[in-house]
Amino acid sequence: MSEETNNFEDAAMRDLENREFTASKGEISEETVKPTSLGKASSYVDRDNDEPALLPGYHEIWSTNFPSKGLFYPENARFFIRAASVKEIRHFSTINEQDPFSIDEALNEILKGCLMIRYPGKQTTFKDLREEDRIYVIMTIRELTFVNGENKIGVKKNCDECGHENEFTIGKDSFDPTILPDTIMRYYDEETRKFVIQTKSSGTIEMVAPSIGVMMEISKYIRQQQQEGRKLDQSFLKVLPYLVLDWRGLNSEKNQKFRSRMYAMVRY
Repeated sequence: MSEETNNFEDAAMRDLENREFTASKGEISEETVKPTSLGKASSYVDRDNDEPALLPGYHEIWSTNFPSKGLFYPENARFFIRAASVKEIRHFSTINEQDPFSIDEALNEILKGCLMIRYPGKQTTFKDLREEDRIYVIMTIRELTFVNGENKIGVKKNCDECGHENEFTIGKDSFDPTILPDTIMRYYDEETRKFVIQTKSSGTIEMVAPSIGVMMEISKYIRQQQQEGRKLDQSFLKVLPYLVLDWRGLNSEKNQKFRSRMYAMVRY
């Protein structure tokens, strides 16, 4: 593991073990419960009065602040996060930095423990978060965990004009929102929260930004294909995540059906 990761873990253990010990004695400090600036509180007035109250330790964040701008979630979806525990941060010590699958799994473990999503009338998990919003939410959890700004993540970059080396701190606000051109947004349907494309020969095609659950299942599919020594169809894998509307029930058989449908459309 890198020195930065070790420092991150050490600081987490010192800070969070102290807070967990304090909480176990029934003493919760003002610093522990004081929410940081995690979104626009004005959005809360749009919530129904019969919505359940926030769970202890959780803070609500708003999908309108996500890189996706919340385009692919139900309008009344709610998102809650809590600070990471020592156990969850220790999980990063098992990351194999040379294995992208290992990195993905470690990031997802943080979300699994610290993120709660609520859709009305639907059972949800962290897998329903859109892939493009994942890093933003993780960075927000990180800022909530280290309320005093410990262990900042810095990136060095040389100035293009004078060559001077500058260091920038990366936070949740370092990520730009996805701004889609009007030529694409004209296919977006506000009611279904999807892109709906009417074709002349292949019927209606529905597309959404892929969720974490979809990408997890596709990663399993890729590893299975590699283990069986099969050649991966790169063009199919680039399109597949956007055709899968829900990760539930996704498997190799369904992937093959998507593949057959895609090539059937190409032939027209």
